[in-house]
Amino acid sequence: MIAPLELVQESAESFGIATKPQAPAAAPIGSFAGTGAARAILCDCFEIYRTASIGLAKLSIETSNDLFEMDPLVTMEEVYEFKSKRKEWAKRFDTTLRELFEKRLAGHRRKGRRPDAEQSLSSLRVMSDNDTDKQSALANATKWLMAVAKQELDALDYRVSVLFDEPPSRGIDNPFSPSYLLDAIGATSRLLYPEARIWRPLMERVVSDFAPALNKTYIQLNRFLAERGVLPEIAAMLRARSDLRPANDGHLLPLFNRLINEVHPWLQAWRTLDRSAATAANYHLAPLAVNPYVAAASNLPHRLQNGTLGAGDFPLLDPMMAPRGLSEVLETLDYWQRMDPLAEHLRSGAPIGIDFGVTPVNRIPWIHAAIASRISDESARSTIDVVGFLFDYIFRDASIPPRIRLVFDGLQVPILKVALADPTFFADKNHPARRLIDDLADAAIGADDDEPYRNAVERLATSIVDDIRVEFVMDTDVFERAGRALKKFTDDRREQTSRAIQPQVDAGLAAESRDADRSQVRVLMRDKLAGVEVPFDVRAFAGTVWAEYLTRIRQTEGSGSDSYAAAVQIVDDMLWSIAAKERAGQKARLSKMIPSLVRSLRAGAAAAQVSNEKMKRFLDALYELHIGAITSRRAGADGSAAASPAVLAADVKPTEKNVHDFIADIVLGTWLAFDKDGTRVDAQLTWISPSRATYIFTGRAQSDVRVFTPEELAWEVSAGKATLILEPVPLFDRAVSVTLEYLVEQKTRRDAGAVGAHGAGADRLPPTCSSNLATA
Repeated sequence: MIAPLELVQESAESFGIATKPQAPAAAPIGSFAGTGAARAILCDCFEIYRTASIGLAKLSIETSNDLFEMDPLVTMEEVYEFKSKRKEWAKRFDTTLRELFEKRLAGHRRKGRRPDAEQSLSSLRVMSDNDTDKQSALANATKWLMAVAKQELDALDYRVSVLFDEPPSRGIDNPFSPSYLLDAIGATSRLLYPEARIWRPLMERVVSDFAPALNKTYIQLNRFLAERGVLPEIAAMLRARSDLRPANDGHLLPLFNRLINEVHPWLQAWRTLDRSAATAANYHLAPLAVNPYVAAASNLPHRLQNGTLGAGDFPLLDPMMAPRGLSEVLETLDYWQRMDPLAEHLRSGAPIGIDFGVTPVNRIPWIHAAIASRISDESARSTIDVVGFLFDYIFRDASIPPRIRLVFDGLQVPILKVALADPTFFADKNHPARRLIDDLADAAIGADDDEPYRNAVERLATSIVDDIRVEFVMDTDVFERAGRALKKFTDDRREQTSRAIQPQVDAGLAAESRDADRSQVRVLMRDKLAGVEVPFDVRAFAGTVWAEYLTRIRQTEGSGSDSYAAAVQIVDDMLWSIAAKERAGQKARLSKMIPSLVRSLRAGAAAAQVSNEKMKRFLDALYELHIGAITSRRAGADGSAAASPAVLAADVKPTEKNVHDFIADIVLGTWLAFDKDGTRVDAQLTWISPSRATYIFTGRAQSDVRVFTPEELAWEVSAGKATLILEPVPLFDRAVSVTLEYLVEQKTRRDAGAVGAHGAGADRLPPTCSSNLATA
């Protein structure tokens, strides 16, 4: 499901060292829309897409000699005619692909199933069994292509929609999508080969050959766009985003209301504080013997009828500003915001199992039970539930230090008031209360690693929350002021970080400037190795020996030389040669390729002055890979052996990014945990060099600066010395996605009659109320 444009955060703010040259800063979301720059970027994307597509199409058609070997319905004359038109097919495919893109660029959206829909009565004839089988094979290959492309396509759809100045939706018309590719393959095949017994097998073959490699093309397109500031953080956002989330956050609260109503019997366990039912539903309530809010609700201080204040009273809510039927509830919450009955109850005698000094308690279930009789609107009750889910996630979020979670404890009633009084809290990502929650969480990450920083952020957060509890009535300006105070603090820290890493930034920029050719080769090799699981020996050879050879050619002959183009082609040939080969045409091509490939690899290694012993080890490994490629079955989406498209299409799941691709695409603001002599140290990615050859991470302590190349960081991660903590995704968005998934999981378990059992997803999806007893 495509994420809504409104939810993507503005591009990561630069930690920019203003006096030095930087990588191009990420542009604001709307800055490309409808501009000549957007059109130019789209055209550049098409050239990348077209070049890759033409190469794959030519390779597929050139290795199709065996396509009709076992088909008795295709005559020898038809086979000869098929082979005679293959070069024309490749040219026509190129032309069709370009025409489809130019039409889209001119504003004509794709319509129908394909551009050359058959309209004659002959197209309605009954298909034979053979036709049905071939059509089924084509359908399975198409489904496989769509499935393996999805991992990168979601982010690409989002970015392309921005460039076309169109709101993202389920119907995004992306000219680089598999649909356009299928249109070009189908239109070309049916034009040159009108007989279905020719074009159907040909389409199935070409589509199947595209499937393992298409995701690699999408990785390259996404990198190209991210490096030009087109939503650099969208991939991280989508990874954290639930498919259940609506395309418009204005529909978020109605969706929650519907889901909550669907699991209503289970939810009563929370609303009625039924501890046994709560345990069965896989969450826990604080073990309170009584609900202090019930007594407090019946013992509220008297308010004067004329609206004036008595001594010691708090400001009265303006009934005209409160939603219909909620003014009394909001006034009660307003009082509890300042005089919290549960806080007093815990101070006077906390039950066994709760250490009030270290454990935040989710107050929302207890408040809901106390005021439920005053709320007739079911949507308002659902709003209270959702706020409870939000704080449940906050109190379990491992990226927030325990002491800062306690600070969030004091925000529960104010946020509940905001949500009940102002539905835009859920619909507007820029709502000041919502932004404050996100910004407080961002400021808290890694705070425990540096005591001065932790004390400073804790003091500020506590002061902010205390001011909100005293000042907030209905006007959200108090959240705006709090946000400005927090932003000043974080901006000052960011500026200090910028100064601290300046020497490392200078060194990284100087290295890239000094050896620009090597940096460009590094980028090239990163893209060549993208999207596939490359064996270690091949990756190491490509990243060191062949990268050195390419660098020398660029330095002596230039990047436009024939020698450089030939050396780049050798990389492509080597990577193709180790992929699994199933068909006779592929095996024949590999057999002819191997001798010249090995000679070229030897010559390049000699030019790079690689020892014979090292080269022998690599060629021995390459030999084993070639044997494996010939004996393996059809390659799957990740290059590994797999079943036929018919089997793959039945249950295909997009592969996760390998560690090298993840590191190559990592975005500013990502937090990793590093192992430092047995001690965990959290650090944030704060600077990336223009060619992504240098990454700088900083912890909360100004002296904690870590510099890596992408290869070094990938090794740290693969060796378990560095682990991902958090990508730059706002706390609110993470909480919403987890809650949506949890509600649907509960509904599924209830429908399956297994509500009382702890599901397998309990560890994956934090239970919505389990944080009442959460500790560090």
